[in-house]
Amino acid sequence: MSEVIDTSTPQTAIKAWTGFQKFVFRTFFVFFVILIVPFNSGYYKNWFTTDWKNLHIRDIGKLSGSSFSPVKVATKRDGGNDTGGIPNSKQYLYTIYPQSGEFGLESYINWGIAFVLGLIGAAIWTLADRKPRNYDILYYFLGVLVSYAMLIQLNGLTFSKMFPTQMPDLALTQLNTPFGDFVAQKLYWIQFSFVHNYERFAGWAELTIMLLLFFRQTRAFGAALALAMIGNIAFANHAYDGGIHLAASFYALGGAFVLWRYIPSLWRLLVKEQDTQLGITYYPFKKTREKYFRIAFKAFVFLFFFVLAGYLHWDNYKHDSYKVPSRPGLANARGLYSVDEFKLNNKVLPYSPVDSLRWQNVTLEKWSTLSFTVFNTFMIHGEAGRGKQIKDIDRTYESAGTGGGRRHFYYEIDSANQILHLQNKNKVYKDQKLDLHYQRPTPGQLVLWGKNEYQDSIYLVLNRRDKTYPIFGKREDHIIWKP
Repeated sequence: MSEVIDTSTPQTAIKAWTGFQKFVFRTFFVFFVILIVPFNSGYYKNWFTTDWKNLHIRDIGKLSGSSFSPVKVATKRDGGNDTGGIPNSKQYLYTIYPQSGEFGLESYINWGIAFVLGLIGAAIWTLADRKPRNYDILYYFLGVLVSYAMLIQLNGLTFSKMFPTQMPDLALTQLNTPFGDFVAQKLYWIQFSFVHNYERFAGWAELTIMLLLFFRQTRAFGAALALAMIGNIAFANHAYDGGIHLAASFYALGGAFVLWRYIPSLWRLLVKEQDTQLGITYYPFKKTREKYFRIAFKAFVFLFFFVLAGYLHWDNYKHDSYKVPSRPGLANARGLYSVDEFKLNNKVLPYSPVDSLRWQNVTLEKWSTLSFTVFNTFMIHGEAGRGKQIKDIDRTYESAGTGGGRRHFYYEIDSANQILHLQNKNKVYKDQKLDLHYQRPTPGQLVLWGKNEYQDSIYLVLNRRDKTYPIFGKREDHIIWKP
């Protein structure tokens, strides 16, 4: 059996690199520095303006890095660029509107710009330094930079899966929306919403990647897992227009880069079956101040992006899941309601599946979201329900990416006057507001009246339906769960 010897002592005096090797390394050095190192002052200001006494997972995200984005890739479709209430970045210098929107090959344009800058930087570097060089030590530090950038930026996705808030429980409105009325991205995300054990498993797998990247001895394993697992996520996001394909592709690219220097030795060992040495140079950190700096830096990263980030995500999961509104809805009103009576301008409209004005069914969530279906078309807002929004109106996970005539309204309750103040959660129709009076003759009945979006008077009698959902049934026990 072949033996692997890790030459982990510094070897800066080994043979000089070839001109081609130096040019390639210089290119990728500039390329990764541009992608990883924040060049906008706002990122550094966040470290001094953050409310440290009331830290939130939103703050961890802002402190985890900043992407290189001089060009914004957008779509001209109404609602297609909605950010769910997140302020638009001001660092864009130019905006393009490709036919494929935010999901096609053009979405990598900023990577292309960074690579071109890398080529230019490498050319200037080569002209300025023609001496024989050995970049083993610099290669080591670039690998560390890429590894730590990956694990730091991965913390949000990791802990939001371990404590399932990235794909929260299916809302009643989603359970009562026809399968074909979801956009592809929504289908991809909600499949995790009813298999939280798999979502947690994915989170633990990503935490494993973070831990493996954190330690020098296991970094190659972390890079290989990042390339294989998160690379697969990148492909899935392209297939389903998932929206995080750039982030996932960065982890795959970074994993490939970190793993690259191990490949020659692995090839000789596994393919050629030859005894081999890794021949990888590590910086020795011999000076006392270097040792203390290394220990302090690793301790900070572990405590901040592992321990603190994990705790804040757990706290958010227990007390205020960031994707669903925190304001409670009508007490004990959660459920699916049939519209047994509907009046328009005091005229009774009988049920018809093709009526463009009559509500067909209504859902009320535990939180302050009311949804209903009408036989009418509208623009689907393109935001995917992502992000960590503060305002309930901007928490659109249960409504984003849904069509088929189903409309979702955020509401606030005026209990003194028994009025519901509703606002459309679709950002294309954000100015659409309704004020509906309500009565609850029985716990399972709700009466609404007021004016609709066309200023016609409406009157509805809603009765809660007792509906079961086989998707949650324990098939081996033949039991159907009722939420």
